[in-house]
Order: sequence, then structure tokens, then C-alpha cells
Amino acid sequence: MKRHRKVIALLRDAEHEHRCAVPGDRALYHALRRRVGSREVVSPYPNLFADIAYWDSLNAEDRSLHMIRALARIHPKWTFAGLSAACVYGYHHAYSLHDGSVSIASPKGSGRNDADRLHRIYMRSVPRWQCRGIQVTSPARTLIDCAGMPFDQALSIFDSALRAGHVTAADVATLMVQTNCDEPAIRKLLRHVNPLRENGGESWAYARIVGLGYAEPMMQVEFDNPNSPDMPYRVDFCWKLADGRIIVAEYDGMAKYADAGNQKRASLQAKLDYERRREQDLAAQRVSAVVHFFFEDVADVTRLDDKLAEAGVPKIR
Repeated sequence: MKRHRKVIALLRDAEHEHRCAVPGDRALYHALRRRVGSREVVSPYPNLFADIAYWDSLNAEDRSLHMIRALARIHPKWTFAGLSAACVYGYHHAYSLHDGSVSIASPKGSGRNDADRLHRIYMRSVPRWQCRGIQVTSPARTLIDCAGMPFDQALSIFDSALRAGHVTAADVATLMVQTNCDEPAIRKLLRHVNPLRENGGESWAYARIVGLGYAEPMMQVEFDNPNSPDMPYRVDFCWKLADGRIIVAEYDGMAKYADAGNQKRASLQAKLDYERRREQDLAAQRVSAVVHFFFEDVADVTRLDDKLAEAGVPKIR
């Protein structure tokens, strides 16, 4: 299709600002729609556009943020809520939660003219905050609205918000009793929330572990490092049992090793040597088993269950 200087400039300016492009007049709108038809441009939301190659390079969270930033320009009075607010705050979460929709707080229900991908979350009184120049619900309200997600997905958002220092468990509990919400889900999340977990993967793994009925592990426990006393070993999960055994579990600690032909074999071998030495040092401190599990293990609870059971992690139910 013929090059259109104004369309190219509009798309490039939007990319520079990490948002979707918004046409300023009908001529640009129709020029962009024609390019949607020829698959040069994508329109993820009404009146929002992006170069298709650029859009394909973005992950699900970045796509949501591109739409949110553009919509905040068009609708400066909107207050983004739920997963959309969590994205703006930068809270860790699974990309699989994104379905192409945008959530806003609203004192009324869905309107007849609302876009299909607009999700309104009813709030009689909207607690408004500013984050990165975008109006969002308060951290506490954002967590309450995310509590309706599956426990193993919502926990990473709760952990991340507390880890960032944006909110406390007490703040959420106080707002919970003032709000029409899923109190059992929120109480469960507040019972398990822990800012010591360092990323969304650890939060997800922890939720799966307790969901299988295993005893709750301690988090980020430190052990002596005789080779570097000022840099102790820190493990993701740890169980100290009544019989004196200590079991350690690491989420994605060493990842999948490359094959022997990998050009980075020397550095991989150094990592393997370090991990072997580390496990020897942990064993000298009464660690009886070290479990390594990866994304695939956590995704398949049967595999995760087998690994934990083989290591001797106790179940409480």
C-alpha cells in the first residue's frame, strides 16, 4: 500500500511514547483502517492503532500498557482499575491473565456505547491515585479487585504490591470491611502474602505448594557460605522438620542447561561447579535434600507433587 507520511509519523511518535496511536482527524482514521485491512496495522481497541510488526514484538502486559496510555490521553477522567491498575503500578503477574480488555472504575454499570473490551468495575466511591501520570485506583483497592483471580495468580500481585512498599496488609484488611468484595478470597491472600518472595514466579510456586497441601515453607532463609562469609547462601523455600532434617527448594535456580555444543559451555560449567559446591556446603549444614523445580514443574502440579514428596516435604492435609 502507498506510503502515508502522516500515518508513519503518527505511528512512530506513539511507539516512542510506548502507547497506541490515536488519529487526530477522520482522514487519518480512514487511512489507518485501510492499513488494518491490508494487515500493516492492528487496532486492538476502537480508535487505537499500532504498526503490526511493532505490536507483535510486545508481550501481553506491554500491549495492555500501550492501550492504557493511549486511553488515558483520550479519557483523562478515567480511573484504571483491577489488572489494568496493577499493570500501571508494575505489580508482577502472569501474562496469561491478559485478554485484551481494559478495566476502569465506575460508579455506574456498563454503558450502551461502551467498547466490547472495556470492563467497568463498580465503585460507589473511587479511591483515585496517580502513578506514572495515569489515574488509577489506590493500591489497596487494586488488590481487592484482583483478589477475584485464581489464588495462585493473585498472590504474586499481592506480594509485589507489599514488596514495593505501596500498601500494607492492614490497609487492605481495613478497606475490605468497607467494600462489597470477595472477603474469603482476600482473607486467604492476606494470610499467605509475603513481600520476601522476590518475584512472581516464587509467589506462583509457593501458592501451588500450599495448594497441594504441603506445610508452608520459610522464605529466603540464609545459610553460611564458607567461601564468602559476607555473601551467605539464600534459598527460596525452606522446611526445618522436627526430626532435624532441613529441606530446601529452589524455583528455576539453574534453569535448563544447554547441550555440550553450546558456545557458552565454559560459563555453564562454572555455574554447575558453583551449584555443586553450594549444595555440598548446604549439606554440611544439615540440609538433607535440595529440590530444583522449573516453570514446567510448577505448571504441572503432578510433577511438582512428585518432586516435593520424593524430597520428604511433609503434607499437613
